[in-house]
Amino acid sequence: MSDDAELFTAWVDATIAAEAPPPALRARLLASVAGPGRFAAIAGALRRVTDLGADAVAALLAKIDDAAAWSDAPFPGVRYFHFTPGLGAAVVEAGFVRLAPGARFPHHKHLGHEVTFVVDGLLEDRGRVYGPGSVVESDAGSEHDYAAGPGRDLVIVSLHGGVEYRF
Repeated sequence: MSDDAELFTAWVDATIAAEAPPPALRARLLASVAGPGRFAAIAGALRRVTDLGADAVAALLAKIDDAAAWSDAPFPGVRYFHFTPGLGAAVVEAGFVRLAPGARFPHHKHLGHEVTFVVDGLLEDRGRVYGPGSVVESDAGSEHDYAAGPGRDLVIVSLHGGVEYRF
C-alpha cells in the first residue's frame, strides 16, 4: 500500500465512526430481499411472458412464499402450482415449478413450444446455468431434464404445449 493510501486509511479510521443503520432502514432492506418485492426487477418481463397485467403477476409472485399454494409433484424435491396465463400466451399449461437445491425435474419431451422463465435460484439445463430473469425456450419435439443449482430453491414459470415424460 502506498504512503498516501495508508494516510487516507488512517484518516478515515480516525474520523469516521462505525454506526449501525437505523432500525427502519434495516427493516426496509430486509423486506426488499425477503418479501414479494424482491421480484420487482423481473415483474415486467414476467408480465410479457405470461401476458398478464401487473396486479395478476404481483398476486402470483406473492404466492411464492405461501407454502399452502404449492402442491407436491410426483418427483422428489419438486412442487408446483398452476395458473391461467393471458390469451396472448397461447399455451396448454402454465405454472410455477419449485425445485429444492440439487433436485432434478425428470427427462421429458415437449409436445409443443415451451418458455421457461427463471424467477429465483439457478436453473441448470443442457450444460448451461441460468439465473433470475433468464428465459429458456424449447422447441416442440425437443427433450431434456433440468436441475436446481445449489444454495436456494429454484423457482421457474413454465408455459408449454404439453410434455411426455421419458422415464
